[in-house]
Amino acid sequence: MTEIEPGESRHSTCVLCDGYCPVAIRNDGEVTVSPLNPNLPAICSKAHLWREYRSHPDRVVKPRKNIGERSNPVWQEIEWDQALDEIADRLSAIIDTYGPEALAVSEMPLNTGFGGITRRFMNHLGSPNYIAPTLLCMGNTAQVHRAVYGWYTSSNWDETDLIVYFGQNRGPELWPVEYLKLKAALARGAKLIEVDPRETDTALLACEHLRIRYGTDAALLLAWINVIIEEDLYDHAFVEASTVGFADLAERVQAYAPESVASICGIDADAIRRTARMYANAKAAIIPWGVVGDMQRNSTSVLHAQCILRAICGFVNVSEFVGGPAKGALTTTQLADYPALSQEQRAKQIGSGAYPLMSFEGMALFDDASRKAGIDYTPDIMGCSCTAHPNSLFTAMQTENPYPVKAFFSVANNTVMSYADQQSIINGLMAQDLVVAYDHWMTPTAQLADYVLPGDAWMERDIMGPTSDVAPASTFCEAFCEPAGECKDWYFVVKGLADRMGLGDVFPWASRYELYDWRLAPLGKTWDGVREQPAIPARPVAPGAFLTPSGKVELRSSVLEALGCDPLPSYVDPGEPNVDAADYPLVIFAGARDVFSYNTNHHQMPTLRARGPEPEAYLNPQDAERYGVRDGQWALVSTPHGSIELVVKADARQPESTMRVPHGWWKPEAAQGLANGLSKACLHNDGMLFSGEPWNLDPVQGLPNLRGGIRAKIEPVA
Repeated sequence: MTEIEPGESRHSTCVLCDGYCPVAIRNDGEVTVSPLNPNLPAICSKAHLWREYRSHPDRVVKPRKNIGERSNPVWQEIEWDQALDEIADRLSAIIDTYGPEALAVSEMPLNTGFGGITRRFMNHLGSPNYIAPTLLCMGNTAQVHRAVYGWYTSSNWDETDLIVYFGQNRGPELWPVEYLKLKAALARGAKLIEVDPRETDTALLACEHLRIRYGTDAALLLAWINVIIEEDLYDHAFVEASTVGFADLAERVQAYAPESVASICGIDADAIRRTARMYANAKAAIIPWGVVGDMQRNSTSVLHAQCILRAICGFVNVSEFVGGPAKGALTTTQLADYPALSQEQRAKQIGSGAYPLMSFEGMALFDDASRKAGIDYTPDIMGCSCTAHPNSLFTAMQTENPYPVKAFFSVANNTVMSYADQQSIINGLMAQDLVVAYDHWMTPTAQLADYVLPGDAWMERDIMGPTSDVAPASTFCEAFCEPAGECKDWYFVVKGLADRMGLGDVFPWASRYELYDWRLAPLGKTWDGVREQPAIPARPVAPGAFLTPSGKVELRSSVLEALGCDPLPSYVDPGEPNVDAADYPLVIFAGARDVFSYNTNHHQMPTLRARGPEPEAYLNPQDAERYGVRDGQWALVSTPHGSIELVVKADARQPESTMRVPHGWWKPEAAQGLANGLSKACLHNDGMLFSGEPWNLDPVQGLPNLRGGIRAKIEPVA
């Protein structure tokens, strides 16, 4: 890892947002970042701010220890050896007292550049209690796709003639790679159907914009399936040869005729029929992933119904490809070494009984299909298989039920603000004997830690990816500057703890580069031999095959059925029971991403903060007048669960009687500590508004409903 020399070029992937744009780095006297592929010149303004990010004066660049109280921290900088010695000693004492299951971890591998090593450490230690923010974002989508197809799907943007978006708003600052693919497809003559209550910039590009009510996506999808089956528009050959459960599906969707669904969704029945026919009659339709479907009360049904549509209309392996696991370099699942975790410890995984799809039990249902495909392990797809249930875990951290959880590691994610029911997460962290945060900043989570460990950033690390098993390729990114201060990569931390806790033989690699060489050995390659190329394609073990228990597309899912869940999609009202609309007259939509931040990050960056200085609640002007709030005024936004303060943004594109609130707002410049609301995270973040109780969770995945049906009110700040 060295600084890029004058005249030298390197390549990487920018992770200053979740667009993950491939970039070229060039030193022509000044280091510049530009799109890696000149034929797809996608890059947003954040990538050009890498210096501002890397050298920010508030960045944590040396280990810190809290020598005060967790509620009133006093920070002292210490050396790495002291930090790792003390963390290892304290974690060992907790395990000796309570067992290894007393350790829980929340990790975002994309932000560390590593996948598999945290799970390897936990599996050999004996803890099943791992969670990730991707459980609420694409990782859960992958699990539902797997239940239907056996693997995740990818869209063929080059051939599509119809794109269906559910809530996606793409632009130069919002997933620019996909934005350019969308623009190219439309220029080629493809059509766009946008399903979104708001009139977004992307919706203006659509030939059909269905402004459905928030949270009713599953009902619309089931009505589309109803029309396609009723009007005999489905692909008979594919359904008969490659699917199971069609008769049961046809019976289920009879209850979702457009005329009955129209009143649920708030749109015209003719529009439902017209758009269903458009989809079925397309030659190569795609439904690209969108996070809106991941955070609903009916999330599993939304994703399941989308999978069904692709299948019955014959688009699977035509315009939507099922890749499957691949052979090549050793995978992150193989690195994680799941066999090291005993069945006894797997059974202790918190929340897996109530929400089993992403648990060890759910993963085991694909064992036979994996063996038949010729691989001797079951892949952990997208790092979200065999995970604990977040809300159940945070409850256990407070209550010690079903057993004590006393050590918590937050790895490259702002855990406090990354899940629903923020106060419950805070309470859980306050009850811990040990909290460790690995991060760049003193985030609200880091403010509750005993130790804060400074992590490297994407421009400072060489990365072998992907960081989770889903894509059939090995990828490589190059550092182009040294880590700031004493920042270290995550492997340094894991190996340091493993060596101190008797697990040194489990991590025999002296550095990340020795680990990379071990993973590349099946290809006969080393890191030094591959680092200058962006990727090496891998060979799918069963391209286009369906690695489900039946070996076919399971319209009626045997996996869901075996887990005691509904094997077919359905729709239930997502609203909170017993809430009077007169008291809470607005329906709230939360989690929409601000253009100039990335989840909870970037609020400390002056260039971006100047473009979005305050958290805004979008409200139709008529509603603003009706409830006595003005554009630009601070207002109190409340649900029956909690309240936050936001600035009113009167916006005619927001449907009446609804409100959109942002995700991830705190103020890094504000005073730290619990008494100060964790730099105002408790005053501004949407996680304060939403319950983690079962009534607000998808019954299969256990994910919180943030995207529709929850009622709210707004009033001027007193």
